[in-house]
Amino acid sequence: MNRRKILAAALCTVLFSSMVLGGCEKPDSTPDEAETSPVASSSVASETTIPVTKADKTQPTEKVQTVIEQLPEDVYVPDYNFEAEEEDVSDEPCTVNVDGKAYTAYIGDTVNYVFYLKTPEALEDFQATTNYDSSMLELVKTSTAEMFPIAGEGVVCNTDMPNTIKFNAVNLSGMDFRGGGNLISLKFRILDSGSVAISTTLEYMDSVKSEPYVSDYRIVGDIEYSEEII
Repeated sequence: MNRRKILAAALCTVLFSSMVLGGCEKPDSTPDEAETSPVASSSVASETTIPVTKADKTQPTEKVQTVIEQLPEDVYVPDYNFEAEEEDVSDEPCTVNVDGKAYTAYIGDTVNYVFYLKTPEALEDFQATTNYDSSMLELVKTSTAEMFPIAGEGVVCNTDMPNTIKFNAVNLSGMDFRGGGNLISLKFRILDSGSVAISTTLEYMDSVKSEPYVSDYRIVGDIEYSEEII
């Protein structure tokens, strides 16, 4: 091969290599192009549009309130912050009249009526009646021992009649009222307002010496007695 052909072949080889290498070279990226690349932009967007928020465990009341506000209008939600209604109680008093004295009470109250007695000698017997208005006073039944603290179980008592309590007793050994004590003690519950009276009438009463202490339904002799609400 002559020299001219060898030079021509070498030149063609250099030109071909230059073209191949120049076409495969990747162009440099500028900073601006890198910042605006689709991949970088997508990555930033995914981090800013889906924030992660942890629930605040210290504010359960706000969560409950939010749920209540989202309920349909026809769902009843009770209000637990209400104030208890006051009981409707009449403030009109009941005046209880006993032995010329007036005592004030109100519907639902319980009053304790007593008949006090002090005698010179022990009693052998007695009989009496207590009157009251059963439409305004309700008798609170107790034991015989409570109703008759001195005469005790020896007393026969009838409390089943309206407006009236009858009682009597006989004890030959004597019922001792010499130091004073309650002949009868009764509890009444107030049923209505207005005015009502309680009174006890002794029909007969004798000492162990057969001395009468009652004449024509009136107490006679050196005897102390009184009626009151205690």
